[in-house]
Parts: sequence; structure tokens; C-alpha cells
Amino acid sequence: MMRSCAVMVLLGLVAGTAVISFIVWPGWATVLPLVVIIGLGRLLPPIWKWWRIRKLATTADSLRTRSQADPERHLPQLAAALDQHARALLGTGRVEQALKVSAERIGHHRSLLDSAPDRRREHLDDFAETLDAHQVMLQLAGRPQEALQVNAEALRIRKEGLGQWRGGPDHERDVAMTLATRAGLLTVAERHDEALATSQEALTALRTISARDDHRHLPALAGVLDIRATCELAAGREQDALMDAQEAVECCERLINLYRGEYLHLLARVTGTRAKILCRTDPDEAISSSGRMVQVTQSAARQDALTYTPALLSALTAHALVLSAAGRTRDGRRFARKAISLSRRTVPELLVQTRQQLTGPGGLAA
Repeated sequence: MMRSCAVMVLLGLVAGTAVISFIVWPGWATVLPLVVIIGLGRLLPPIWKWWRIRKLATTADSLRTRSQADPERHLPQLAAALDQHARALLGTGRVEQALKVSAERIGHHRSLLDSAPDRRREHLDDFAETLDAHQVMLQLAGRPQEALQVNAEALRIRKEGLGQWRGGPDHERDVAMTLATRAGLLTVAERHDEALATSQEALTALRTISARDDHRHLPALAGVLDIRATCELAAGREQDALMDAQEAVECCERLINLYRGEYLHLLARVTGTRAKILCRTDPDEAISSSGRMVQVTQSAARQDALTYTPALLSALTAHALVLSAAGRTRDGRRFARKAISLSRRTVPELLVQTRQQLTGPGGLAA
């Protein structure tokens, strides 16, 4: 409704400007409407984002009032509304505000655990997912130590569910993925021995699970291999890192063959990791492989932008970092600007993450 009204207002302003300019300044009858279109085209997206955030905040306020009278019914709805509110704030780069909203969401999930022990299993899964989202925001805010603490609680909760209710492969996979996330956080904290041990634990668990149902858990296996390779590279184990990154690429290529483009974003990510590792030994091959991935994702995004833009964004980011690592900082900055512009226009919730990834060698995010 809001977008329809915005379009009608835009058309009305353009038509009015055209009529007035034709009467008063006939020579400007074409130029002035174009100026109005360009100006409103830049103005409307921020207005739309502001309106959406305001609407989500109003919805959360309403649910807060309702939850006081009937918490069991309305607290889950409030938690879901807060999740949307936090994501919208993150999409505008307001990470600290998103963290406050996310922290409130965590508090409501704690209340649900205490007030509904008979539904503890259901609420534990939701709580763990909430903690996962919160730790990502903490990473984006540059607070890795706090993210590690939140991750530890998420891991404890997932293990509790696995132990008490003998969860199946999906629960085992969730524990392994939480372990892998922890390994990545430990690497950021430069606790490399712990990171290697934790990533190995996650990888061993995933290999056991995927042996029972290969195709279903192949994406998780590729993701854990990718994180393991990053941990090994940071610890100076380049050959091991390259082997795991290559296996992750092969897993993703199998997924592409099975499901076509559904996992192209994952292939772009692991190909970027492999290229970053290759930069140290074979920079030409690293640039070539990341460049090919940019071409593949560009082609896919032209056919279906909604589905494949995240894959293109990942490929552009990786290629920028690879070019910079290979000494081609000027080209790296050019691709970095493309990645940031793309995330701002099409996937705003990834803008903060993209900027963070590109902050580093050569000041690519500048």
C-alpha cells in the first residue's frame, strides 16, 4: 500500500512539473520532470526504510501491551516482531540499535523458558536461533568477546536439547554448525589452538552425519569445511587449509549439479576462501578463479536478481580481497565499490557485513 501511494505521488509530481514547466518554461518541459524523477528516486528509498522501521516499532509496542495480559500467546509474536525490527535496523547500518532490540528479544525468550516448562523443547530451539542472530550482530559491531559468550550459551542450549530429547540428525547438525561458528570466533580472537580443535570437532560430527544422508547435509559440510580452512590459514597451516577449501568447493559443485543454482551463494563463498588461500602461492590462479565466479554470478543475477544477488555480492567481495592481496589494490577498490553499491541497493541488510569484510588491506571499504 505504501509503495503504491509513493508511486502515485511520484507520477503526480512528475505530471504536475511537466505541465507547469510547459506553461512557464516551455524549453524546460522535458528537463524539469527528469530532475524531479531523479530527486524523488533518491529520496523515496530512505523514506520507505524509515516508514518500515517505524511500523515495526509500532507493532512491537502493540504486542508488548498484549503480552502483559497474555504472555504465553503474545510473547512469541513479540519476539518474532522484534526479529524483523532488528533486521530492518541492521539494513540501515544502525547496528547498536539492532543489538538493543535483539537483546530484548533474548529476554522474552528467557521468560518463555521459565513460564512454559512443558514447552521447553520448542522454546529452546527458538532461543538458540535468537542467540545465533544476536552473536552475528555482535560480530558486526566489533564485539567478538561478547559474541563468544553468546555462542557458548547457544551451544549449551543445543547440547541440552540433543541430550535430553535425543534429537535426530538435524539437531546434531545444528550443534556442529554452532561449534563451527565458535571456531571462527576463536580465530578472530587469535586463539588458534582452540579454534583448530573446535573446528575439527565440528567437522568430525558433520562427516558422521553426512555419511548417513549425504545430500541433505552436504551444504552444512561445505560450510564447516570453509570455516575449518579459514582457521587453518590463520594458524599458518596453508596446505591443510587449501585441501579443506578444495573439498568445500567440490561439495558445492556437487550441490550445483543436484540442485542447479540453489547453492550458488555457497559456492561463491567457498571459492572466495580457496582463492584467498591460493593468493599466497599462486596469485594468478587465485585471481582467475575468483574472477570466473564473478562472471558466473553476474550471469545468474541478470536472469534472476532476487535469487542470485547475494551470490554475486559474495563473489564481488571475495574478488576485491583477492585482488588486493595479490597487490592489485586499485582493481580491488573498484570491485569493492561495486560490492558496496550492490549491497546498498539490493541487499541492504548485508551492507554492514560487506563493509566489514572489505575493511582491511588497502582500505578497500573507504
